[in-house]
Amino acid sequence: MAPVASSEFAPSSQLASTLDPSGIEPAATVSTFLYARLHHFSTVCNAMSAEHAASFVNEVRRMLTEAVQKLGGEVSQRRPDSILAVFNNKPDEKPNHAQRGLHAAILAVHDATQLAQVVAARPEFSGLPMLTLACGVHLGVAELSRRGSGKVHAAGEAVEVARLLEVTAMDLGWSVATSAATRLASAGRAEGGRIGSVSLPDNSFIDIVEVTGLMPRKGSSTPPRVFEMLRESLRHNAQARKRTSGAAAPGHSHSPSLPAQQAAAASGMHFLIEGYRVLRKIGEGGMASIFLAQAAEGGAPQVLKVMRLEKAVEADGLQRFIQEYALLAQLDHPNVARIFRQDFSVSNAYIAMEYFPQGDLRARMKAGNIDTATALSYIKQTAAGLGAIHDVGIVHRDLKPDNLMLRQDGSLALADFGVAKQMSMKITDTGDGDIVGTPYYLSPEQALGQQVDARCDMYSLGVLAYELLTGRKPYHASSAQELLHMHVHAPVPMLPPQLAHLQHVMESMMAKDREQRYPSARLLLDDLAQLGV
Repeated sequence: MAPVASSEFAPSSQLASTLDPSGIEPAATVSTFLYARLHHFSTVCNAMSAEHAASFVNEVRRMLTEAVQKLGGEVSQRRPDSILAVFNNKPDEKPNHAQRGLHAAILAVHDATQLAQVVAARPEFSGLPMLTLACGVHLGVAELSRRGSGKVHAAGEAVEVARLLEVTAMDLGWSVATSAATRLASAGRAEGGRIGSVSLPDNSFIDIVEVTGLMPRKGSSTPPRVFEMLRESLRHNAQARKRTSGAAAPGHSHSPSLPAQQAAAASGMHFLIEGYRVLRKIGEGGMASIFLAQAAEGGAPQVLKVMRLEKAVEADGLQRFIQEYALLAQLDHPNVARIFRQDFSVSNAYIAMEYFPQGDLRARMKAGNIDTATALSYIKQTAAGLGAIHDVGIVHRDLKPDNLMLRQDGSLALADFGVAKQMSMKITDTGDGDIVGTPYYLSPEQALGQQVDARCDMYSLGVLAYELLTGRKPYHASSAQELLHMHVHAPVPMLPPQLAHLQHVMESMMAKDREQRYPSARLLLDDLAQLGV
């Protein structure tokens, strides 16, 4: 089980020269930190006799230490199944500690894979989970000092990030997870695979990368088969991790296991999504946080709506969250927001959807200067989107300017189907007597807690249309209860004289008796077409 040998593996510096040997004052130093942990170590150890267990512990110790020492790192903390190592350079040397830290992680995985194969080949261990190594590598600032024993002690944010990346690697089924900045500092030595983003306890984000191989130095004499062997070890270790944890194959939705959620919580991890670079947080809703993100395959930015699974027990939150994807996945219409993906990642459920750089219609209305032609265009586009969702049996139930999004070209799309239901559902299904929807745009039947259908959205569109055409809401009240009463009993408001030709359209959208409303958005569009608008 000896590690791969190569002239490239010789250390270029020693950490000892960067620290005061007295160790009285810790020094803040930019270093690369490697945290590696062998999973299922205790299970295998407990299945062995005392003699074999002692030999196994020594072999694991060698495996975790040797790669670090070969690459000029020092062990800061060591436990039977894990190691924290520090890589640094002398002050007068060109920094290459990121290269060496990642290199050491790759070698450690190679050794761990060989050890796992030897253990798995023994009949008495055939029913045990496969040994796998997870590594986190991060370059950053930490406090380094020496204790009386001469051993280096490391503490600080960079150390904790390395530990967090090990948990991330474990949860995602990667062998080595590193921050994107650390891989960049390795000057091309580490091959990158999948990407993701993880938030830190302070809610800042770092981009992460899966390490899939080691690239040779320019002019290297190491045979190509060595590098392929290392890649294969990384692949084999990652596959074994996924088989052991029961993780779903890439591209398939899966619900994370309880241990994965517990590990994430124990690490202080707030947010982890594979396959996306999170650019920034752009909003917060009742159940979900909203982020702007870049998919690994590139293309236009996307919006991630992310809900922590711990919120799923609240008001059927997870069911409603997933339902948003299930409903919209049926549609492909220019006036309905596009949904790209719905999945689970560790302790979160998320939906990746279209990003609207121009924001929502509410912001556009606040800016003013919406002429009649533009207002009618928005009304017709909204009606077209409603027609599309009604055709597949969906009632939006919360139509308002905040849920109508604008693209760069000015086109409009329906979004936020978080409270949408199939037409057979009643509004009170979301809670005992709870009213769902925004009171300014709520239909009379919603206000009364009655069964809803497509005509509910037609009423809300009428309220929106009046506001777009006149610049003011049709009803104003001092309380939500009074406003709801007006939706049920107040007469349909009159449009100004210059828009009188549209009054019958308004009456057919906002009729208190839904039997007198447009039964479909298509009939509304036909009426507007006959009026030449």
